[in-house]
Amino acid sequence: ILENNLQGEAVTEALATIRRNGEHLVTVINDILDLSRIEAGKRELREELTSLPEIAREACSLLDLKARQKDITVKEVFEENLPRIVVDEQAMRQVALNLVSNALKFTPAGGEVTVKVGRTQAGGQYVSVIDNGPGIPENELPIVLSAFGQGSISIKTAEQGTGLGIPIVQALVHLHGGNFTLRSA
Repeated sequence: ILENNLQGEAVTEALATIRRNGEHLVTVINDILDLSRIEAGKRELREELTSLPEIAREACSLLDLKARQKDITVKEVFEENLPRIVVDEQAMRQVALNLVSNALKFTPAGGEVTVKVGRTQAGGQYVSVIDNGPGIPENELPIVLSAFGQGSISIKTAEQGTGLGIPIVQALVHLHGGNFTLRSA
């Protein structure tokens, strides 16, 4: 009976691995399609009045389990009384999720990620995600901003990525007429 149980556990583990790999493949395909639509000018914005703090809060909430598994503290610093803004809610949700997910991916256990939402000096609004991970060497910033580009830190880590998260964020922000800045120290 013990031997049959061990075989059953091996099958269950193999099926779980197959499922995880399948989900990763779907994510890769969706990222490629998203970026392709944006670059081809086929991604149209469905703009509506939306709360940027609500979108950022939702992204933090959706990624809370990942943060807790790595013992990472996520601080939310949202400016009070921000008015709703006209953006494509789905696109901004993807921007926030990609940025927070990336920060969690590269922040070491016990680290900290800060998500800020506030007003810009020009009267617009911003989302900022800051982490205390290893950073990106200055010479690798252009690589990280290019499709499928992964920096040396990313290549050395066990967590898989497509190298499309940041380019998608950059493209969606630019599609809205906004600015995307990536800084590392």
